[in-house]
Amino acid sequence: MARKITIFFLILTIFSVSGCTTLRKKFVRKKKHQVETPVYVDFKTYPTKPSKEAYNDYYLFVEGWLEELRETLKDGMSFKRAKRGINEAVMNLEQMIAFFNQEGKEKVYPIYEELVAIKKEIQLNPNPSDIKRNSLIAKIERFKRRFEAEFKYSDAEKWMN
Repeated sequence: MARKITIFFLILTIFSVSGCTTLRKKFVRKKKHQVETPVYVDFKTYPTKPSKEAYNDYYLFVEGWLEELRETLKDGMSFKRAKRGINEAVMNLEQMIAFFNQEGKEKVYPIYEELVAIKKEIQLNPNPSDIKRNSLIAKIERFKRRFEAEFKYSDAEKWMN
């Protein structure tokens, strides 16, 4: 009798589990579909002349990344950090150049070339000697002083588009 009851429950469970759908579909959770949020685009008309805040931001970014690069070289930290510092400084200087008219671009081009030369020097020599490192630090400090003297907003405003 106990054997018949066990077989009966076993057959009952097999039929209840198998049913019309497969076993896998019964026990796998269904994905909840998320409704995508609508995107609203706010069209604005931007001024043709760049703002003082945008220029000052890029100016401060160049200064900050040059200071970071100088400290990295001074402390003898990783090459990756120095490489990132010089790349960011060059990128932000290029953003500043985009604000200038032709006269301003001609004025800033020699400084830009100087920064690119420093970038090449850092990339070609990932582990500089102490003498080379001190030379790079001196170049960066000279570049930074020249940059600060010639490209403050009050001086560069005359070259803006």
